[in-house]
Amino acid sequence: MANPNGIRLKLLRALRRVRHRYDARRTLGMTVSLGILIAVPISGLARVDLWAGRHALLFQTVPFKHGLAGVIIGIGAMYVATFLVNLFGGRLFCGWGCPVGQVSRFGEAVDTLGLRRSQRLMAAGRGALFSGALVLSVMAWWVDLRVLWQGSGTPLMIAWGVFFVSVALTYAHGRWWRWEFCKSVCPIGLYYSFVSPARYFGIHFRNQENTCIECDACDNVCPVDLAPRDLMAPSGPRPGLSIADAPGRNHCLECGDCVRACEFMIERRGNAPVPLLLGFFSGPQRIEASNSPETGNSSEASGSTEAS
Repeated sequence: MANPNGIRLKLLRALRRVRHRYDARRTLGMTVSLGILIAVPISGLARVDLWAGRHALLFQTVPFKHGLAGVIIGIGAMYVATFLVNLFGGRLFCGWGCPVGQVSRFGEAVDTLGLRRSQRLMAAGRGALFSGALVLSVMAWWVDLRVLWQGSGTPLMIAWGVFFVSVALTYAHGRWWRWEFCKSVCPIGLYYSFVSPARYFGIHFRNQENTCIECDACDNVCPVDLAPRDLMAPSGPRPGLSIADAPGRNHCLECGDCVRACEFMIERRGNAPVPLLLGFFSGPQRIEASNSPETGNSSEASGSTEAS
């Protein structure tokens, strides 16, 4: 379904005017992700040092091949961790812990309509700082970061050159490529499009009391162009190596943007309860009221508990 980027930005402009519980939770998730990413090499748990040869494994200096094996195992362990999250919580990591997705959010913040020049510069600065932190975290796996202030000559020039070029590319990704990476290129995302995520956690629609106002804000704010109210329906043709007839939930980042938009619109109208939720649930993903045209699922279990 079509979701012009401009519509999402307009909705985000309205949503950002109100503090939301998701803001602090996403900040915590990103902090934990970056913390783990940089703590492993900095602590010496696993690192390859292309500058001074201080390769590390299990907090000890080791030969290059052992350090490289540790890096490979470490990367594999992080992938296994996201796989386990997928089994029990769906693509929760994509929406709450993936630094690449956060770079896209910082890029969108710069383009938010109605910002003064000073606000745009501050938004751009935050995006650049986060991009720098991410690049340093990745570099730490392959070189002792002390090269940036203790190195000299060619190693120093190469290290800073790699840093600045990588930060520029990361920042440019957030400004212009954004969610297209998540939809078509991300290796973890492509894997998830083939493997069904958790069945009892994620975005779910509970409209037994007919509180949905059919404003389509949830559809228009979705960063990967899905229909949050009916994620079990085939998502249609998707870019990249995805399965065209896979249900939308296989592509859902569980970022909660649709829930936040739903809460904003419903509360403005004075309706309750909010029909779109993120968390654990029982029964089908979509449940309508008994007098709704879609009544097939209304008699099934419909309990839900918001978790994120």
